[in-house]
Amino acid sequence: MRKFVPAFLLLFFVFNQLTAQNVGIGTNTPQSSAILDVSSTDKGFLPPRMTTAQRNAIANKVAGLLIYNTNSNCVEMYNGAGWISLCTSLPSSVLPKSLLGGNNDDRSNFVIQTLDSGYVFAGSTESSEDGDVTGTNNAGIDCWVVKMSKTGVIEWNKVMGGTFNEQVNQIRQTADGGYVFCASTESSASGDVTGDNHGPIGTLDYWVVKLDAAGNVSWDVILGGNLTEVATSIVQTADGGYVVGGHSSSSANGDVTPVNHSTNTDCWIVKLTAAGVIQWNVLLGGTGEEELQAIRQTTDGGYIATGSTTLAPSGNVSGTINGTFDFWVIKLTSIGGITWNKVLGGSDEEFSYDVQQTADGGYIVAGNSNSAASGNISVSTHGDFDYLIMKLDASGNTVWNKMLGGTSVENVSAIKQTADGGYIVAGTTASSASGNITDTGYGLEDAWIVKLDASGNIVWNRLFGGTNADFATSIQQTFDGGYIFTGYTMSSASGTISGINHDPSGNSNDFWVTKLDANGVIQ
Repeated sequence: MRKFVPAFLLLFFVFNQLTAQNVGIGTNTPQSSAILDVSSTDKGFLPPRMTTAQRNAIANKVAGLLIYNTNSNCVEMYNGAGWISLCTSLPSSVLPKSLLGGNNDDRSNFVIQTLDSGYVFAGSTESSEDGDVTGTNNAGIDCWVVKMSKTGVIEWNKVMGGTFNEQVNQIRQTADGGYVFCASTESSASGDVTGDNHGPIGTLDYWVVKLDAAGNVSWDVILGGNLTEVATSIVQTADGGYVVGGHSSSSANGDVTPVNHSTNTDCWIVKLTAAGVIQWNVLLGGTGEEELQAIRQTTDGGYIATGSTTLAPSGNVSGTINGTFDFWVIKLTSIGGITWNKVLGGSDEEFSYDVQQTADGGYIVAGNSNSAASGNISVSTHGDFDYLIMKLDASGNTVWNKMLGGTSVENVSAIKQTADGGYIVAGTTASSASGNITDTGYGLEDAWIVKLDASGNIVWNRLFGGTNADFATSIQQTFDGGYIFTGYTMSSASGTISGINHDPSGNSNDFWVTKLDANGVIQ
């Protein structure tokens, strides 16, 4: 005991001396402004090394915390709101590549999380054997599909098309682990396009392509008539087949067997077998102009579809038009018969882009509006076009509607119901810190992601982008409770965008991919 007391007093004295002055390691003259000065000419400093998952599990984080991320191979600092990569001075991401592309224009239109926790992005490319685009362009604009691992490594990418232009609008993973996408094509029996176009050269047809798990083409089919068909949406159905939706100007010609309701476009829905053979097709519309943007299978084996219409009542369109364009929401039977349809809008213009059946058997619909409170809309726009979100019951009656936006223009692209019963909404805005938008804009246009609760109230909203124009086109909740969104951008290493655009001239878009946590913070 006599030996312990002096030793304890000595340690206490040394500790007080160290805490009362600057400490130097490798130097006898530490800088006066530093509490710890480490000096070496042959050794470095090693902060704690951990994976992104381990980093995210750190409890009670405070601003200034440093770690080395073994996934991104970068030192990262927590700034109180999120992790900042000290390699780029930009927000750290669980995906090491946020921009994908080549030296020409590349645009991502859709994202899905795959069963292996990776991701597939699909859209269009004008690049050829450059950057991330390893395939050869067939001509003009081609379809580009990219498979990425959960850690952001590109596993494969495929360029597909013919001698004219093609672009993917939607892609889905299929029950066999492969994929199916719908695109529009101007090509005829060239490149990867095996069928003949039904119209004159340069006329668009539906192009449906089935891929295996490695991205190889299993089969493809061209669908259309003698005029223009644009495919916008596809889902695999419960019987293993597919339903494709879009719009058509054709009438009783080629694969379009019904008669068009006018000389304008009608909604065209095609049911295919698992091998891509047509089972039935329907044209839906009135004497105005109708365009279908999204279709989903419902729990009763039927379908819910949405788009826009300009004239009602006429043809299949019941109800009364409220303005120039209105939402048109259609509930279909399993063989394409109309169960009910609703025209929804205000005194100006509404365009609907996405729909989903909700857990309560109703539906959530998203689009754009520049109307004041009128017609079916109980709220007014904040400036120009706003996001218009409408909750419908199982019979298509309006439960609630919300107008979301700022003082400039907002364009919605996608809405999904989330695991907590709320919703995640993605689109693009030219507004900054106004209306419902709390963040300051980064450039010309930014992605605007909004989390809503089950009643449509805003939980959080975030702007993402760089100094140029940035567009969000698709979003999905991920298995970890966060989100993945995609789009395209001309920005490069600015704002929230950490990647370098593949076009040195800055005149072309890249695929843009961003992983968020459950609170909308970049991971």
